Amino acid sequence: MEDAFGGTDIKQGGAKSNDSIHRILSPNDLVERLKQKGVTFELCSEKDAADYLARSNNYLRAASYRKLYPKKVGGPHVGEYIGLDFEALRRLSSADRVLRCALREICIDVEHFARVRLLERARAEGEDGWSIVTEYLEGLPKRGERVTVALSRRGVFGDYHDEYSGDLIAHYEQQGYPLWVFLEVVEFGRFCDFWLFCAKRWNSQKMLIEHYTLKSVKYLRNAVCHNSCIINGFSPKAPMIRYTTPRTLVDSMLERGVRTTKGRKAKMRNPRVAQIAATLYASSVMCEREQTRKRHASSMASVRAAFDAVRPFCPADGSLVSFFDFILELIDIWTPLRS
Repeated sequence: MEDAFGGTDIKQGGAKSNDSIHRILSPNDLVERLKQKGVTFELCSEKDAADYLARSNNYLRAASYRKLYPKKVGGPHVGEYIGLDFEALRRLSSADRVLRCALREICIDVEHFARVRLLERARAEGEDGWSIVTEYLEGLPKRGERVTVALSRRGVFGDYHDEYSGDLIAHYEQQGYPLWVFLEVVEFGRFCDFWLFCAKRWNSQKMLIEHYTLKSVKYLRNAVCHNSCIINGFSPKAPMIRYTTPRTLVDSMLERGVRTTKGRKAKMRNPRVAQIAATLYASSVMCEREQTRKRHASSMASVRAAFDAVRPFCPADGSLVSFFDFILELIDIWTPLRS
């Protein structure tokens, strides 16, 4: 029996039915498997493909892009992929890496500048740097015990000692965390929740809306920092999100002359595209330093080059190219190349 990861389930003779060996297929075996699925090796030889699967990428990641290609629906080769050469899988994987690296940089900057902005807003609101954190924690279930315990475990003597912020945590865990320390040591998800707390505390509708944008950035940051594939979800058949595009993003697009169309609405219902859009938008409003914006634009120029290079290998129906074009349109709106 074939498993989902490229292995083969081989039953041992005389063993119980629930005993099995999961053999890890060799690169050559995996090439044969792809051939059986209709993948060709005209632009990339079988030898080079096997070497790629042995040294540069694994089957699960490389083959994940095959679902972007149509399959034959009739005849003796039903179920085989149409117009898919292994070189396309290799090129798409490379383009995905470029996209991930560029988005990772932007996500990290958005998170950084959002924390800086929140601290400055608290100063402008006349907040006491200690009491605002205390009141936030006291409003959580069990008076923030889950948060403080999690932080303590990352301290110097905790069982999850954090080499980078453990000393800072240990220094303040007994007396409580001032705002400037709290913002430095909490993870992005907790920061987003604290942002929401502040938005309500200061009765800021703008911050409330930005909270949902930051949550999208958080989801994307988790994906890119864990090196998850992105492009393999650029498909009209991918699951759609149910909520509508935030009005702030729509207005920002309209201000730049990008009209809402049925096709654009459909793209924005793809969760990966929606998160990328939110992140690019957040970079335009959170990252105000010109040097940072130029760096983001330069990274996105690399994405454009990677997309252009892989276009000849995309499905002939244009479905994947249409996603690339839409992402590039979003880049032109929020991270345009600067002179």
